[in-house]
Amino acid sequence: MKSRKVIVPIDIEKPDKNINDFLYPKLTNDVVSFFRISNEKEWKYGMVILKGGGVTENDLFAKIVDAKTKIESVDKLLYTLKVYLEKVKEFSIGNIVYVESSDNDEGFILKKLANRPNINRNNKLP
Repeated sequence: MKSRKVIVPIDIEKPDKNINDFLYPKLTNDVVSFFRISNEKEWKYGMVILKGGGVTENDLFAKIVDAKTKIESVDKLLYTLKVYLEKVKEFSIGNIVYVESSDNDEGFILKKLANRPNINRNNKLP
């Protein structure tokens, strides 16, 4: 399944800070959190962006493998990534989202925190 929307890390304290990475939900001991693909750093919030050309669960899986992340179950991770990309489609570009544990089959849900990041634009016209 291909999605043109993905979630990237965003620092709510400094929303104008640019972080070039993708987030994915990782389930551990019935707890779910966002993690950065490149360095497995836990992240609280993400922002939905449009990815030119789109991305599939296999693309995300390949990036996770390339980052040398330990994978407990390949099938479970691929299923989680597929469901994740389906859920991301429900949000608009620019939405700030977070992930929570859930009793549903997937084990997680995505929730919207805000419609857009609160970025201070200081580029006033003369």
